[in-house]
Amino acid sequence: MKTKKKILLIAPSHSVTDYKDEKKGKDLRMPMISLLYIAALSPQDRYQVDIVEEEVENINFDVECDLVGITSMTASAYRAYDIAGEFRKRGKKVVMGGIHPTVLPHEAKKHCDVVVIGEAETVWAGLLADFEDKKLKSFYKGGLAENIDAYPLPRRDLIKKPVILNIQPIVSSRGCPYCCDFCSVWKFFGRKVRHVSVERVIEDIKNAGSRNFMFLDDNIIGDRAYAKVLLKALIPLKIRWVGQASISFVKDDELLDLLIKSGCKALFIGLESVSVEKMQYLKKGMKDLQSTIDAVNKIRERGIAVHASMIFGLDNDDLSIFDKTLEFMFKTKISSASFNILTPYPGTDVYERFKKQNRLITENWRFYDHCTATYIPKNMTVDQLVKGYMYVREEFFKFSNILKRSLGNWRHPLTFWIPNLSYWKNLKIDRIIEESQLKKLAAMLSQKKIETMF
Repeated sequence: MKTKKKILLIAPSHSVTDYKDEKKGKDLRMPMISLLYIAALSPQDRYQVDIVEEEVENINFDVECDLVGITSMTASAYRAYDIAGEFRKRGKKVVMGGIHPTVLPHEAKKHCDVVVIGEAETVWAGLLADFEDKKLKSFYKGGLAENIDAYPLPRRDLIKKPVILNIQPIVSSRGCPYCCDFCSVWKFFGRKVRHVSVERVIEDIKNAGSRNFMFLDDNIIGDRAYAKVLLKALIPLKIRWVGQASISFVKDDELLDLLIKSGCKALFIGLESVSVEKMQYLKKGMKDLQSTIDAVNKIRERGIAVHASMIFGLDNDDLSIFDKTLEFMFKTKISSASFNILTPYPGTDVYERFKKQNRLITENWRFYDHCTATYIPKNMTVDQLVKGYMYVREEFFKFSNILKRSLGNWRHPLTFWIPNLSYWKNLKIDRIIEESQLKKLAAMLSQKKIETMF
């Protein structure tokens, strides 16, 4: 009997503290579904696949394996390169893929043997065949998989660490019709929304062995006709799920009713800014602040929790944006939120613009983490941006303010308390990390001889 070759797939940690800490564990982690798809594409009669997610377990660099695959986003790129180097020292062949290697394939190639550009489905079989024949190419351009149904469902049996409430990741579509200048996702997955058939989604849900799911689609209601068919099919399954959507769906009462009936408990909504100018520029469906307030209240009052994503440091932001954001968040009793400093990821329009304007402070990808100012803002200093960001987050997740917001979120206690308590618990350690980053950025700014208030 022929011995199976062993493939090790790795999702690197974003944080240095995570991979140096022996005690692994994340309250709100979500299994890396892209690796589950790659595992499913590797025939089980010829390959034994193992997955390591560094946020919850340490990497054994001396493990027996034949091929190492590493997925990387920009924030984890340098850690991915370190991991690749350790395995290459031991004579292992290393393949890298994901958004960052796709955007900067030649940078990634310096640290690995093979780079997969774009989605891997269309090239993985050929890559494995070349590996068997010892004829691996330096680059494999996957592009976009047009028929997602042509590929296997994810290998959920390879999820090793338990996640809270056994929430399972699931995908029903790829692509985003919006082309935000700070986002690289639409350039990776395309603007055309490609669907998994409703029948396949239902099959995947039934195979998962859970009643709790997170849809990872960039916009689960991007194609409303498809969304309505999918939501109707979910109703008999009696599952609970969370996902991501554009706030514009609130204008469609039938769609809102179907979301509720299908088991939707919370939606991640990229509001991005309370600036009317920015709302109109992003064209996400609401033209003024009052319309956004009404939409959020309508969703929340129907029993769906709203997790808002907000970005600070946009070019039209001034110092008033921080208090305006808090006023909006408390007025609408937003269930929970992610506060981010604008990050000019390579491959985005904003990165190209800031680079051309000589506004980038650093291209050290370790700082590209949503929490660090890696560029010079237009209407405030770096110091003001970072401290304003920390001020908003600490006020929003202050325990007394969590209690006040809970009064408007009694319909969904789990989706309210789990994220809020997790953020509240991590406030102190996050502040220590961010203040350390701020000092490093001050040194970088000093070297660039740019005027600053540090």
